[in-house]
Amino acid sequence: MDLRYITDWTQLPGARVEIRQQGSYVCGGIVDVVTDDGKILWVQSPEHDRRLFEKDEFYEVWAAEDRTGFHYEVTAGLSS
Repeated sequence: MDLRYITDWTQLPGARVEIRQQGSYVCGGIVDVVTDDGKILWVQSPEHDRRLFEKDEFYEVWAAEDRTGFHYEVTAGLSS
């Protein structure tokens, strides 16, 4: 499955995502809420319940789906 590195978090509510920190997998789940400035989001994860992530702490969001409005880079060969 191709994952897309998402640069604009404001478009993510409701999206299925994978969270990474400096390239390492942290968790996967559904984006619950994103702040208006797109710097903080909450992910509802079956692995870890609901968690908060901040861009300033080097978290990355990778989406397994394509949506209109997503700003992303396609990276082939990665699996969740």
